[in-house]
Amino acid sequence: MAFPSSSKAFARSTCELPDITRNWLYSENWKMRYRTAFNASGYGVHPSVTSFTMHQETHTQAGKIVRDLHALGQSYARTGGPWAYQWTGVAGAKVCKTGYHRYGAAIDLTRFDWGAGHYIDTAVHGKDTRRYLRRRYLAVVATCRKHFGTVLHCYNDPDGSHWNHIHVDRGRQAVAADWDYQTDTTIIQWAARDLAGITDMAIDGDFGPQTKQGFEALRTKFGAKGIDPTASPVNYRVWLDLIGRHGMADKDAGTYKAG
Repeated sequence: MAFPSSSKAFARSTCELPDITRNWLYSENWKMRYRTAFNASGYGVHPSVTSFTMHQETHTQAGKIVRDLHALGQSYARTGGPWAYQWTGVAGAKVCKTGYHRYGAAIDLTRFDWGAGHYIDTAVHGKDTRRYLRRRYLAVVATCRKHFGTVLHCYNDPDGSHWNHIHVDRGRQAVAADWDYQTDTTIIQWAARDLAGITDMAIDGDFGPQTKQGFEALRTKFGAKGIDPTASPVNYRVWLDLIGRHGMADKDAGTYKAG
């Protein structure tokens, strides 16, 4: 089944691949678990391994997310590393409703778990008072953006339904950043606030004067003045990788440099 067109940046996909049903992402050791409820503290409950049906391309791209998150845990663990990736929480994939879910081209992600208490719960940690958890959530969002065209989350939530999960759709590697695109702008704003220390940064998807200031601060701290993320996919992946490393390690921008 052919996908409908979305934005000009993500108007193509590998439509000839079939749907597949799996209970794992990337490796059969990295299972998916279905979020069935929330506990009294607001965290998702994921009682059992569950199979999900989705477009094969979506499964492949989602697998790349967990592959990269495993690599971040191995090399950039905040404490007591290396961390080995364990499992992924999921709220749904192919569902008969409007949007990309009906084509199996979207997946809703709810938890990323490295074991030993090291995890991100997407219903809680994006706006947690603890900065290291917000940073880790940001690392997950940046990693998702490397492999999917659209990433919706607690700060990029156009219809108010994404406060408790990360929705990704249109499995494409990162194209060049587009500051008219809220997925990209919110990543920069979030990084400027929680990595570069611009604590009053609004994460609203509007690339205005404050966001430009934050972008320039990040570019200086990252040593990336010559790397324009809007110029090419390769350049943007440099930025996403830097954000992911800093976020996972709970480090201020500039700890790791471009190149």
